Amino acid sequence: MVWQRARSKEQKEQRRTALLAAASRLLESHDLDHISLNRIAREANISKANVYRYFESREELFLHLVLETLEHLVGVLVRRLGSLSASGDERGVARAFASTIAEYPRFARLSSVLGTVLERNVSADTVADFKNAYLRSMTEVVAAVASALPDLATEDAAQLVQTCLFVMVGMWPAAHPAPAVSEALKRPELAAFRIDFEADLERILVTAIRGLRAARTGPEGVSPA
Repeated sequence: MVWQRARSKEQKEQRRTALLAAASRLLESHDLDHISLNRIAREANISKANVYRYFESREELFLHLVLETLEHLVGVLVRRLGSLSASGDERGVARAFASTIAEYPRFARLSSVLGTVLERNVSADTVADFKNAYLRSMTEVVAAVASALPDLATEDAAQLVQTCLFVMVGMWPAAHPAPAVSEALKRPELAAFRIDFEADLERILVTAIRGLRAARTGPEGVSPA
């Protein structure tokens, strides 16, 4: 049964929630390329024409799904980093990032196509709203990193978060290749191409933290003026 047009604010929010939930379900079993706005509408039992009352495009809908997932991820990550407050534990911080992101694969998966797909068929206002919301969430993470690693300046913590996001975006597709690639990588001579997403991300972040610390203290262990 197709829902009738929503009129109240509450009904409209219910429709938006239903569409986001439908897109989320489809992502569990389909490639993003195979999830059209029409398919999402059918999954949510909402007519495609009515979908445009809530989202300007399929891409805007998925941007909202990124933010929805990010909100949950950041909540978990900030709590984990909070347990490391003032510890200076570089491996603990790296592990908190890697394990949390691994627990939210939808975030990494959608983030890997932000620039190439999801930010292409949307208005400048939609992109600005998305990036401002994204930035607010990242600001929470930066503060938690700075608290856990007090020897780093806030700008260092921000650089670490940025590094994590860049590495995640590049590593996720390589760590989750097409079936034929996965089959090929079982061959011993191609072992160098295999990626353990969580373990490799943790290792790279530990290296990044050590690099930031070295840059902060200088070659002779003295903080630059």
